[in-house]
Amino acid sequence: MKVFLINPNRYKAPPVPPIGLEYISASIERGGHSAEMLDLCFTEDAYKDLDSAVAAFSPDIAGITVRNIDTVLYQTNEFFLDEIREIVGHIKSGHGLKVIIGGTGVSANPEGVLDYLGADFVIDGPAEGNIIECLNEICNPASKRRIYNGRYYPRTKCSRTIEKTGYRKYFENSGIAGFETHKGCSSSCAYCIEANTRVVFKDPEDVVSEVRGIVDMGYSHFHLCDSEFNEDLDYSIEFCNALKKAGMGIKWAVYMKPANFNRKLFSLMKDTGVYLITLTVDSFRKCPMYWSDTEKIVFNAKAAGIKIIVDFLAGFPYEEEDVLLECLDLLRRVQPDSVNINTYIRLYKSLYITRIIMNDAKLKENLLGSTEDDSLIKPVFYNHLTTDRLRELIKGEKIFHIEGFEKTVNYSRVGI
Repeated sequence: MKVFLINPNRYKAPPVPPIGLEYISASIERGGHSAEMLDLCFTEDAYKDLDSAVAAFSPDIAGITVRNIDTVLYQTNEFFLDEIREIVGHIKSGHGLKVIIGGTGVSANPEGVLDYLGADFVIDGPAEGNIIECLNEICNPASKRRIYNGRYYPRTKCSRTIEKTGYRKYFENSGIAGFETHKGCSSSCAYCIEANTRVVFKDPEDVVSEVRGIVDMGYSHFHLCDSEFNEDLDYSIEFCNALKKAGMGIKWAVYMKPANFNRKLFSLMKDTGVYLITLTVDSFRKCPMYWSDTEKIVFNAKAAGIKIIVDFLAGFPYEEEDVLLECLDLLRRVQPDSVNINTYIRLYKSLYITRIIMNDAKLKENLLGSTEDDSLIKPVFYNHLTTDRLRELIKGEKIFHIEGFEKTVNYSRVGI
């Protein structure tokens, strides 16, 4: 079977290499089939490139990754699905191919995204473990299924076809390489589509080997693609020890959560080249221990000489202003390098926070965006705290940054 994999992501603030397709491509080839990738990120003529690639490869089926539905931020929001829908239509009508979609973005609403794009099938979740099984069933004329659940097995070898991505172009345009140590997230954040998903860890030595493959290509700047690096303390330490032993001299940035840490972890992270931690924090119904751990992580990062930025989401339903003020006071006291505040909450159909809001007519008065879309595929935001009021509360202090007005990410802001 010949599988044509397409990255339609043309967002460049910054551009992000399609590592999900690299993993899937390797799994397809390991299963005895052929896979070709077309990366449209830097194309000047997407449809010309699509036509040329199909003519050269003569695939049996196409797969398109949906990394994100939109940019999530309210003020500078970009919606990606309309462009992807046009690509799906071109592949189907112009070349007669069935189209599979996958990627993190579809998890928000697999059936809704499938219908919006007009694709034929969707694989929800990481599919490196069962992509061949899915393809076999998809290509069976007797099968009527449209939605498949992806699977990934613990410590599965994390092969990647990195040679199929033009990394030089990404680095020339301020992009950096990525890797991941695990799939899934055990946290229960009410606003996150990755919350409460099955956690499966990769073998640390395999991940180090994967990183080495990119270093051997001449690139040493990485961003960890895990939801949060410190999902499990013992595993994080095991991985850092393996990376330290490899001695590759990389620089990398990570996301963390207020949990699962000790001094040894921060020391190892520094030794292995971590230069930036983004600590994801929110104000939704938190216990005192959560804020105590937030404070300790900031102090430990600073003591280890690692820059730390807090991404702080606030302004939840029924949240009083006093709660926000208490959070701001704590963050002032611990003094991370920056605090990025966002009070616009992107809603998706499957989320707990969405159910709370949609069941209260008063809360629904605070909705913004495509509120007529019941599927919530198009961007809908909840906000009850205006930007002007937020500016009054932060009092112009340099540590605070109101998120949403810049198209960038933390590792681009900090640099190395």
